[in-house]
Amino acid sequence: MNNRILLLSLILFGLVFFSCQEEEKTKPLSYQLTHAFRLVVEDHPLRTWSLQTQVIEGEEKLFFGDVRKKDNIKVFNMDKKEWEEPIRFEKEGPDGIGTMNGFYVHTMDSIFVVNSFGWEVHLMNGSKKVRTYNTKKGIPAMDQITPFTTNNAISGIINGKLIFYGFPEVPYQGRDYHNRVKIAQTIDLKTGENKVEIGYPKEYHNHLWPGLIVIMNEQSVVGDKIYMNYPFSDSVYEFDGISNRAKPLFLGSTYKKKIINYDDKSTQEINGEGTYFEVLSKGAYTDILADEINSHLYRTISYSKSDPSSFSTYSEFKPTAERNLLIYDLDRDTFIGEIDFQEDELDRIPMMFVGKKGLYLSKMSREEEAVDFYLLSWEE
Repeated sequence: MNNRILLLSLILFGLVFFSCQEEEKTKPLSYQLTHAFRLVVEDHPLRTWSLQTQVIEGEEKLFFGDVRKKDNIKVFNMDKKEWEEPIRFEKEGPDGIGTMNGFYVHTMDSIFVVNSFGWEVHLMNGSKKVRTYNTKKGIPAMDQITPFTTNNAISGIINGKLIFYGFPEVPYQGRDYHNRVKIAQTIDLKTGENKVEIGYPKEYHNHLWPGLIVIMNEQSVVGDKIYMNYPFSDSVYEFDGISNRAKPLFLGSTYKKKIINYDDKSTQEINGEGTYFEVLSKGAYTDILADEINSHLYRTISYSKSDPSSFSTYSEFKPTAERNLLIYDLDRDTFIGEIDFQEDELDRIPMMFVGKKGLYLSKMSREEEAVDFYLLSWEE
């Protein structure tokens, strides 16, 4: 009799436990988008992932990377709601940057500019070059990283070291690929010493995965912590600086389906168009942004509810993508929940940045060369 009671208690405990786990993954959040400002930029594609805010002399400014000319940073005063003089760089010559693939504004006298395929980071004082750091120097060829080219690779500074992420120089092959490659790097700003660390978590080890995931990792920095986003993992990993000491933080979406490894797939299948169908239909975690002031971590998931077999090409399937937002409270060490944005409420893939008041998301205007930014708020 006692054994039956014990067994029944264990079953009931299991049901409660797993229902709580499921409940944690499906928290709906009520939210509001409040119009903050509109940017009008003539003759510009108005889309960039190089967005950063900084408070300069008491005023909050948005730094907006020019993705067409790749030689200037536009400056928008968020308090005055007006453009200021852009920061312009030379592409060639003694102060030349080559091309700008990303930037990090530490102060107005210390701006770091990335030239990804030059494997260089330039420290600029305005338009003048102070120093150039070679990102490959002193690193074995099998450990080298190319700073990310389309997203802003530089995440911040920890203890005098510039933090950036990228994709490995090692060709993608073999089941041990995700065991050995690194995707995060530091540059000591005094000595120029490079150090690579932080690879993929164990759940990726000893398996083949769709090749495109090597360009889908993301990184953010808060204080002395580095937060790494991996596209298939329901957890964001918090690293204690540039080390392997990691803590998983659950930020899982209701819409994420498990992607089976590609161990039985050919090289052609691993790198083919079918992987794009697979990733979008099952869902992949894409962006991560940290709000140090308000102590929040934001993560997005890209997914489609449509049947991929109904589309003959990925270019037809891609517009069905939806993007949800996951929010984590770093102070309380708690997953807050998920926001399922309404259709056409924002851009299909909105630009995002964090300011003093929180997270801003974009919606392109159909009437002129403009983009509107909305400030997000929510209720738990």
